[in-house]
Amino acid sequence: MAIIEALGISKDFGGEPLFAKADLCIERGEKLGFVGRNGCGKTTLLRMLAGLDDDYQGRIRVEPGARIAYVAQKAPDFSQGELVVHFLCRNLIAMRERLALLAEAMGDSARSAAAMAEYGALRERYDALDGDSAEDAALRLLERMGLGDRAYVEASVLSGGEKNTVSLAQAMMGRPDLLILDEPGNHLDMAGLAWLEAFVANLPCAVFVVSHDRRMLDRIASSIVELESRSLKRYAGNYSAYRLQKLRDAGGQGQRWQADKKKLERLEALVKKFEEIARARPDPAWGKRLRARRSQLAREKANATERPDIGSREARVNFQGEASKADMALDVQAYSLSFGEKALFSSAGFTLLNGERVALVGPNGCGKTSFVHDLVTRGSWESADIRVGPSMRLGYCAQDQSVFDPAKTVEEAFLAWLPTGREVFALLSTFLFSYDDLGKRCGSLSGGELNRLQLARASALKANFLVLDEPTNHLDIPTREAVEDALEDFEGTVLVVSHDRYFLEKIAGRVVFIENLRFCEYEGSFGEFWRDVGSLHAAQLSRKAGTRGSVSLEDRGRMREPSVKTRSPAKGLARGQAADGGAELEAKISAMERKKEELERSIADAIDAKRFAESKRIAMDLEKHNRLLSELWERLMV
Repeated sequence: MAIIEALGISKDFGGEPLFAKADLCIERGEKLGFVGRNGCGKTTLLRMLAGLDDDYQGRIRVEPGARIAYVAQKAPDFSQGELVVHFLCRNLIAMRERLALLAEAMGDSARSAAAMAEYGALRERYDALDGDSAEDAALRLLERMGLGDRAYVEASVLSGGEKNTVSLAQAMMGRPDLLILDEPGNHLDMAGLAWLEAFVANLPCAVFVVSHDRRMLDRIASSIVELESRSLKRYAGNYSAYRLQKLRDAGGQGQRWQADKKKLERLEALVKKFEEIARARPDPAWGKRLRARRSQLAREKANATERPDIGSREARVNFQGEASKADMALDVQAYSLSFGEKALFSSAGFTLLNGERVALVGPNGCGKTSFVHDLVTRGSWESADIRVGPSMRLGYCAQDQSVFDPAKTVEEAFLAWLPTGREVFALLSTFLFSYDDLGKRCGSLSGGELNRLQLARASALKANFLVLDEPTNHLDIPTREAVEDALEDFEGTVLVVSHDRYFLEKIAGRVVFIENLRFCEYEGSFGEFWRDVGSLHAAQLSRKAGTRGSVSLEDRGRMREPSVKTRSPAKGLARGQAADGGAELEAKISAMERKKEELERSIADAIDAKRFAESKRIAMDLEKHNRLLSELWERLMV
């Protein structure tokens, strides 16, 4: 039975159509992923389904009595001094207070009938949600989500990831039949993402989720809905299955396009020949034949297959930093930081050599963003604790996207670094900005647009040291892939904070992990780090769906204090002993996912080069590969 149906939905935004007679049906219990390019209208559609936007044509039909909960991208507004547990119960507390007022009103004969009717309806809803035990239920839910110790703190002081989780918890308090999630993984740490995947996958309600996290969509989605060209299309299977089908369809479309192109070329040559004959022979019969051929050519052109567009070559991101011959990019020594009574770092340190690509990881609230902000705002060669190489030019992508003056237009902001508007547009067009975007105020841009603008700023500055704090947040999947490609080609230094494992596995060659108020350096790629350390933490969370306490790394292989430059045999042995079947499976999965990406890229390259038959052959290999990869994931999750 359908919980909700959208029938013939159309909507314009500023005169630009977002949807044109789009249809969607969501059944009870199913998990749907929702994908599409930045700015195509995904969030708008979610708000329409949630009943928060009624400015559209068409009809949205909801099953009578069905409860729909919506968790937006941005954290909600918390009341001054509001505790987390009270935020979760906010709606039920409001209902409870209203019931008390109605009970008083029923004693007033003038208002008794109306008050009694409203009281009865509201009481039925309140009891269905066990309103009298709301606080107890909220505490149990927070404990399950790993935030039991945050129940009685002010909601406004939570970290970004904690706010996301609390917003999800509030939605679950309403016991929804359909849960609508808009980028729920933003700001969650990797352990939190692993928990979120398990939590959503096991929910009994239907879920409709916008996410640019490819791995999450692979783990939770049974179907993918794509918003493209103002219409909705549904694909069976997870994100990998959707991507395979898109590439396979593009290969078939390419073959039809080639055949139609040859047919049109023959018809055009024939029309040209008939034109020459008709000019040379003033015979009405030839004029009639010419008109018939022209009509045939017009019909064939109208019905011809378009060349396939797989949407992976639009962004042409490029970072052109000025080369540095220095050895040292960053030297952190005796770094300490506290907020009030809470210490984040105590005499911590690590080094970063020129040309290295390092992932800075750790649980939410451990101080990653605070350290990165200190690095950008006060790091210098003269600094006592954060020494930045003198030839390093920093390019900063801030998680809170605060590097631009919201009152300035995009063009005004970039004229600080580029001499002319023409050069500004030449750069920004490679980051998918149009000429009209130059006149937009920075404060009016979406999250994805602001992240693209921050990355473009790093390119404009010719930065040779990129400091990236969640650079792929809000970016659609094709743009994430373009950023990954650009970073792989970048010859400078990269320090990146990200919770996107897929992204870090491609970019990071070394890991610095924050634990016990200090930096711990792991000599290996992010994939190896996740195999040896991170996956154990994630599996623990997925299976227990409990606390998020940090996993000790003290005895894990390849871990070292910043002052120790080599790995001891004892620690190597400890790592070997820890590499059980789960770790081996993680390593296999990591290698196969890299192979999967290579196959997808090969298909895309073949399509770009018009080798459509070859693309279809590779797609068959990819289908077999995805099937084996799915089997490995199932073994890992057991």
